[in-house]
Amino acid sequence: MVKIKLPPRLPFKRLGLAGLGLIGGSLAKALIPFGGLELYIFDRDPATVAAARRVRRFAAVTDKVETFLDWPLDLAYLCLPVHRNIQLVEDMGRRRAPYPVTDAGSTKSPIAEAAARAGLVFCGGHPISGREVSGWANSSADLLRGCLFILTPPDDAGPEVRALAEKLRHLHELLDCRVRVMSPAEHDRLYGLVSHLPYLAAAALAGTVLRKGGRESLSWAGTGFSDSTRVGASSPPKWVEIIMQNADNLVENIEALRALLAEISAGLASRDEAGLLALLEPIADFRECFKLNKR
Repeated sequence: MVKIKLPPRLPFKRLGLAGLGLIGGSLAKALIPFGGLELYIFDRDPATVAAARRVRRFAAVTDKVETFLDWPLDLAYLCLPVHRNIQLVEDMGRRRAPYPVTDAGSTKSPIAEAAARAGLVFCGGHPISGREVSGWANSSADLLRGCLFILTPPDDAGPEVRALAEKLRHLHELLDCRVRVMSPAEHDRLYGLVSHLPYLAAAALAGTVLRKGGRESLSWAGTGFSDSTRVGASSPPKWVEIIMQNADNLVENIEALRALLAEISAGLASRDEAGLLALLEPIADFRECFKLNKR
């Protein structure tokens, strides 16, 4: 007797995606193969909308936010830039949207607070994946596969939000994500350290080379400069939005970075080789742990 493998049961049937950039586009492409799922697409970029309308598996595509808000969705998944996600949440609140909402933004506390004010059933999320490029053309169904995915229900989540969080966990596990749960505030504290600060440090390093050495210094740069400044090439408008929404954590983190650099500078000024080794060797060991964890 031949056994027929049934497709996995999805927790949502009508899913609305706002934003077909790198993350939203990758999510859409990863969801297309699932039978029984209707994907409703909103984006304002004319080229992206035109490309989306050529995808036969999309149930509907619009560039009008009012149309998107009126669709009979089981879930609205917001993948726009962080401030536009918040604007959309506020629009949903004014329209008393009856469906649950999630997002894929890089900061979680501001949008969770906006959703609470709007009276929405909301649980945020953050796929820990990306590239220095953006847009639908650069998105890929494989981008989210195997990535860490952070769910951020608020500490005081009621039963509806907890139920939504479980459905979101199931959805992303079907996409082969490794799902972890933490509060919005804890997310912003941690990712202010391991994501937002590294961007600023990389940008500051590249900026220091530009200011002191000029553009001609790039002719002499090698893999050390390339590796340590890679994320600094990412879109400044996108990153300014992100860091402004996590400003308090980042001011504290920048002061910690400044203090460490001051220690290194003092060691150099005093020619304290032993002191510099004692300072830098534990840091190298810590960084090596990251490489081992990624294997």
